[in-house]
Amino acid sequence: MLPALLGSCRKETPPEPEPADGPAPVADSVATRIRLEAGGAGVGRVDLFVYDTEGVGALEQYTCLDTLRPEISLPTLQGDKRVVAIANSPHKLNTKALSRYDAMEKLLFSFVDDDPQRPVLGGSCTTHEQEGTVVLQPLLCRIVLASVSNTMDGFDLLEEPRIRLRDLPAGAEILRDKDFRPTELLDAGAWAPLPCDVGFFTQEPGTTLWCYPNDTPADVLGAPRPTLEFVCGIRGETCSFSIPLPPLPRASRVEVDLTVGGPDEHSYKFRQE
Repeated sequence: MLPALLGSCRKETPPEPEPADGPAPVADSVATRIRLEAGGAGVGRVDLFVYDTEGVGALEQYTCLDTLRPEISLPTLQGDKRVVAIANSPHKLNTKALSRYDAMEKLLFSFVDDDPQRPVLGGSCTTHEQEGTVVLQPLLCRIVLASVSNTMDGFDLLEEPRIRLRDLPAGAEILRDKDFRPTELLDAGAWAPLPCDVGFFTQEPGTTLWCYPNDTPADVLGAPRPTLEFVCGIRGETCSFSIPLPPLPRASRVEVDLTVGGPDEHSYKFRQE
């Protein structure tokens, strides 16, 4: 779907104070009221698409907003509509490539283009009686190393500890809510160093890594789910510990508690939201 991420973004002209509902209606149109919710996430540009629910699901209305509005009223033809909102897209969206709803359903964003500080958000709804609410959600999942414990005897340290993620989904469909089965993976993400060596006392670094969802169940064959890799020095040797992550639904959060008992011994626990 790369062509859909190219093109121009036609910004909507800000409405006059009266009426406050948005663009002026045109002949044979009615006002469709759309509410936008982002759950407090930082939002810049919002691309808003309105599709017909009949026939091929043709694109009926497109609007580009400079900022998130809690509510907007758009002139549309009478009847229920499918409304899609995409916020913080790193690319301009090609409305010709997205002129049908089935094309929008296949629109895929790349993990390397996403920004945790202002993540790509997306959502859709079907209006009823010319009203609807779109809840914008990120694709990004948050992986947090909540704690690291060193249970080795003596005074051996986990020196220069660092973490990264492996087998990262390369992309994800912006309108998909479940059944994320990536067909392409990135081998590994960037290393993130922990604040200090780990000795007798448990450390709680809270180091955060990000990835796109992969909710493949443990008993289903498919693309491998992401793995958290913890690397440190023990008695002068570099040791690596792998932590296969649980299924990751969209916008989920996983906290990991890691315990290292020796160069070849480790255990872990998860807390997932």
